[in-house]
Amino acid sequence: MADSISLGTDGVVGSARAMTRCECTELSFDEILRRMREGSLTFEETCRRIGCGRLCTACLPDLRARACKTR
Repeated sequence: MADSISLGTDGVVGSARAMTRCECTELSFDEILRRMREGSLTFEETCRRIGCGRLCTACLPDLRARACKTR
């Protein structure tokens, strides 16, 4: 039986799909970024106030990248 290797959409072996929500706060990135814009907050202030990354930090790299793209 032949082994198969699955490639991510970017062609990298084992690449994971980007996260779209913070599981700790149960908020979508869209909602987090909306609150960031409305409060004129920095990324760090937003995470501290909302609680993103308080428990697991898994979403922070993808959330930070998304925040930088939407500025």
